[in-house]
Amino acid sequence: MKSILGNQHSIKILIIVLSSIFLPACAQRLVVGHSNYPELKLTKSVKFNDSFDKEGLRQACIRQLDVLDRVLAVNNLPAEKRAYYEEMADTTITILSGLDSPDFGRFVQENFDFYRGGAAGSVLFTGYYTPLLHGSREKNERYQYPVYGVPEDLIFVNLENFNKSGKVKGVVRGRELVPYYRREEIENKLGFEQTPLLYVDDKVALFFLHIQGSGIVEMQDGSRIRLNYADNNGVSYVSIGRQLISDNEVPREQMSMEAIRDYFQRRPEKIDHYFNQNPSYVFFKEDTGGPFGSSGAVVTSGRSIAADSSYFPKFGLAYIETEIPDSKREDGNIKTIPISALVFDQDSGGAIKGPGRVDIYFGEGDEAAFKAGFMKNEGNIYYLKKKKIKVEPLAKVPFCVIPNEVRNLSV
Repeated sequence: MKSILGNQHSIKILIIVLSSIFLPACAQRLVVGHSNYPELKLTKSVKFNDSFDKEGLRQACIRQLDVLDRVLAVNNLPAEKRAYYEEMADTTITILSGLDSPDFGRFVQENFDFYRGGAAGSVLFTGYYTPLLHGSREKNERYQYPVYGVPEDLIFVNLENFNKSGKVKGVVRGRELVPYYRREEIENKLGFEQTPLLYVDDKVALFFLHIQGSGIVEMQDGSRIRLNYADNNGVSYVSIGRQLISDNEVPREQMSMEAIRDYFQRRPEKIDHYFNQNPSYVFFKEDTGGPFGSSGAVVTSGRSIAADSSYFPKFGLAYIETEIPDSKREDGNIKTIPISALVFDQDSGGAIKGPGRVDIYFGEGDEAAFKAGFMKNEGNIYYLKKKKIKVEPLAKVPFCVIPNEVRNLSV
C-alpha cells in the first residue's frame, strides 16, 4: 500500500512539474473565443496611462457595440463566431462601464491582462485620415478624374464553396473567369467600361482617397458627398513609396505621405508611371454615415486603428504607446509628442500587412491630414483580455498542446 501511495505521490509531482514546463508558453498567448493569436504574448510590465480624451473612447465603445449588437442578432451565427463576438462585446461593455470610475487606470489594470504584439516586440505606426476632395457630377476641363462605384461585371468567388480555401475576384470572358482589370486598364479604359459616380480635380488626391478608403467630396454647389469603401479589383496592393525609395527618388528616412505629395507636385510627369505600379484599385459608394472601418464600425479619431486580422483580433481592444506629429519646426523637421491610448481594432488596409504594422485613424480636416501625412514612428501595442476569475482544469486549457504523457496520467 505504501508503495502504491508513493507512486501516486510521484505521479502528482510529475504532473505539476510537466505542467509548469509546458503550460506557461501556451497560457501566455492570446485566445479570443475560439480564435488563437500566437503573436500576442502575455506581459506584466505595462504602465497604463490613457492620455487621450475619454469622450472619444466613450464614442468608440458605443459605435463598436452598435455593430456587435447587429452581428450577434443573426440567428444562424456559428457558435465559434458567436463566442468571439460575445467576448468582444463583453470587453467593450466593461471598458464603457469603467470610464467614469475615479481611477480609470487602476480599473483597467485590475480587470484586464495585456498581451504584447508586434514584430520583435514593437510595431511601426503610420496614420490615415478622411481626405477632402473637390468634385463634379459632370466631366469638364477642371474635373477630369473619375471615381467609380462597384462595376456590375466584378465577380466574387468564395473558393470554400468548391472545397478550397481563399477568395478570388475577376471578370467573365467567354466561359472563363479571369483576373479583374488592373489600375492601368481601368484608368485607360482598356476593356473596362463603367459610368463614374463623379469626377474630381486632383489625380494625386484621388490616389490617396484609394489608400485612405473613404473621403468627402465638396461639389461645385458647396454640398458635400461622403464616399466610403465599397470593394476593390482583387489585385494586391503595391506600395509606391517603396518604389520611390528603390529608385532613389525619395530618401528612405524622409518617406511619408507628404513626401509623396511633394514629389508628384514637383514631378507631375511621373504620376502615371508610379501610380500604375500599384495595380490595386478601389471602388466607392455614396453614403450618409461613416467613415466605416472594415469591421463595419464607424471609426473614431484617435481611438480606431487598422491592423492585419491574420495576426491581431478584429474588434479587439488595444493599448498603444508611440509618438505622433505635433507641429513642423522652422527647419522643416517634425516635432512629435508621446501618446498612450486605448484603441479599437476596427479597420484594415492594403498596405497594413503582418504583425509589425498598425495604422492610426486621425479623423478629418487639415490637422488630421498633417498628422497622418507625417506619422511614421515605432511603438508598442498590447491587446487586452478580461482577467479570468475561474481557473480552468488542466484538460480544458484552450489551445494548449498538453503532452500525451501528462494528459493520460491518472491518480
